[in-house]
Formats: sequence, C-alpha cells, structure tokens
Amino acid sequence: MKPNNTPPPDIMAVHITEERLTFDLEDGRTVSVPLAFYPTLLLATRRDRAAFEICHSSVHWPKLDCDISSDCLLRGAQEARRFAEKAWQKKGKLAAV
Repeated sequence: MKPNNTPPPDIMAVHITEERLTFDLEDGRTVSVPLAFYPTLLLATRRDRAAFEICHSSVHWPKLDCDISSDCLLRGAQEARRFAEKAWQKKGKLAAV
C-alpha cells in the first residue's frame, strides 16, 4: 500500500462543549470526538479551553501546552498517556489546595 502524501486538511473553526471537541475542516467535513479523549482539555477551565490558536491543520492551547491536529481527530487518536497523566496529576494537586 502506498503512503498517503496528502497533507491533513486545515481547520476552519473549533467548537468545544463540556462533552465534545469538534473541528470544522476546509474540505467541508466536521469531525468530533469525546472531550474525554483529551484530559488536558477536559480538566481545563472553560476560559483556558477557549484560549486557542488555529494554525493551518493544528490547534494550539498556549496556557495548556496542548496541540491537536486535524489528522489526530480524523484518526480518532487520544491524548498520549504521559500528557493525560500529567493533566490528572495537576488537577489532583489543585483540588488538594
């Protein structure tokens, strides 16, 4: 099978609810995954989740040090375990204060 050299589609808009992360893509598709796929976003405040930057096919949350590409959502990829654990640990420390 030949590798696919097509670049991932650019992200035109981002929608975040308490339950879902959704990207509107340049090719007209909308892709959505459970917010639980990305604990860093799930555990963040609404304000921090809303503070993102779209850069072509990727979204960056500067305060959260989180990047998600359209390719990740299209593949259904979840946040890497080490980053997810870091988010849960941070949330636990904040709750203990």
